Amino acid sequence: MTWLLHVCLALLAVLPVQGTGCAKCHATGRLPCEKHPAAECAYEDQVMYCSVIEGCPVCGGAGFVVCPQCKSETARRALEEKRALVQKRKAALQEIDDKMGRPLRKAETAHFVFTWEMDKFKIDKKLVSPHEAMHVYIARMEKLFADYLSILATDEKQFQDKCWVFVWYLPEDHKSGALKFCGSDSDGGVKLMGIHPRYSVCGWKKDFTSDEQLHRNIVHSVTHLLLGHQSPIAWIGIMRGGWADEGLAHWFEDRVSGICDNYCFQEANMNVDFEHGHYRLGVRKMVAKGEEPPIAGVTQQNVDTLTVPMNAVVFSYVDYLLTLGGEKFTKLVKELKAKVPAGEALKRVYGFGLLDMETQWRAWVLQTYPTR
Repeated sequence: MTWLLHVCLALLAVLPVQGTGCAKCHATGRLPCEKHPAAECAYEDQVMYCSVIEGCPVCGGAGFVVCPQCKSETARRALEEKRALVQKRKAALQEIDDKMGRPLRKAETAHFVFTWEMDKFKIDKKLVSPHEAMHVYIARMEKLFADYLSILATDEKQFQDKCWVFVWYLPEDHKSGALKFCGSDSDGGVKLMGIHPRYSVCGWKKDFTSDEQLHRNIVHSVTHLLLGHQSPIAWIGIMRGGWADEGLAHWFEDRVSGICDNYCFQEANMNVDFEHGHYRLGVRKMVAKGEEPPIAGVTQQNVDTLTVPMNAVVFSYVDYLLTLGGEKFTKLVKELKAKVPAGEALKRVYGFGLLDMETQWRAWVLQTYPTR
């Protein structure tokens, strides 16, 4: 009886079970395309388009084919729709290849177009293929977007266009791409703010020594793009709202690995440091000694005129204000976009002005930030 039981269980594991669907495809109606590693086929469910496999003669860029055993009509229709979408988005993004004069490795999701020209790359201390790295990063951007909406209590209807992000391996490609897509070039990252948000950066190991460092940089810069593009479209970073703009970028950057090491006054990647990127610790030290820059001066700066200590302080201002509700911070940004002075904007939204804000913030820092 034991032998017979084992045979029956083995058969149940491979045969379709009544009411549960096909055992070969686990009731999904589809199988990974044989032309690609099975693990990489799953990436295609995250995106609308991926240039790496879009030309596959078997799956047509969908990453999957209809299961030959169950021949699911539902799966067939879904895969046909995906292949049609892939071709549609390929045509729409052809301008990127045309501008650079060669095909680029790129993917598109609901809110991002991500170009990844890096070669092999280490993520979580593991060397991954360029295809996998691109999908990891565009998934990270979608997570950032979802977090942004949740934390700032806003919705995707407030954004008219997708963010385009370009990560280049060669410095000369970054300079050329930044000029073509962002309208200017620089050794460091280049942003195009406004109605068509764009960011270009060279991910070469000379500039970024780790995945975490590159990830922080892109999160920091894309946060700038999102805040500027969020309705009403305006970049407060050049309207004496640098404290809120840079503070929020640092705040999301800090969420990556607890470090802030990006400064928008840099024309190139320079060795700028504040407490090795541990802003909360450094800010608490300043406040405990009464050495923090005065809020009246900090809130008059643009992003490129904030000093290094000011960068840390504006992160902390945002850190504090977000504890009072993300919806209020969104209202504050709208006031700043309307060119309302910081003190008046704070009064309208929070009910306190600059000096009261500074007093409350200092007490909060001393109570909540680490001492070491």
